[in-house]
Amino acid sequence: MKASLTVLLEVQKDYTQLLKKLTRQHTLTVAEWQLLQNVVDGQDTQAELVATTQLDVSTLSRQLSRLVEKKMLTIKKLGEKPTTRKKYLYQITSQGQAALDGMNTDFQTMNTELFSQWTEEEQNLLKILLNRLKTSFDRIEN
Repeated sequence: MKASLTVLLEVQKDYTQLLKKLTRQHTLTVAEWQLLQNVVDGQDTQAELVATTQLDVSTLSRQLSRLVEKKMLTIKKLGEKPTTRKKYLYQITSQGQAALDGMNTDFQTMNTELFSQWTEEEQNLLKILLNRLKTSFDRIEN
């Protein structure tokens, strides 16, 4: 039997590959999908998105620009005072909402398929064990 962390790494690789495949079908990257979800959830300014995603401002700006180019987000300048920093409000477009809805549906389908043979008890046990593992990692990091 393989070591737990080895299997966890293999599962993470499989999960990443599957997510990339799903997002490509909706002309998104995984990061873009997550950004669209954040905007829909109310984090619609760059400052809020930086705080939520923990991304570097320049990285976030490039990702947002790509979503605007793809016509999945619109951008609106807030505040006209020349002495204030530029603030932008991002809003999802109907095209972006369609991509997000499709991706979320496909993600839920993948989740259902992955756990279709698992009992509710097994799924709950997995959640408990993964949460314990996360807590152990957090203790090591701090």
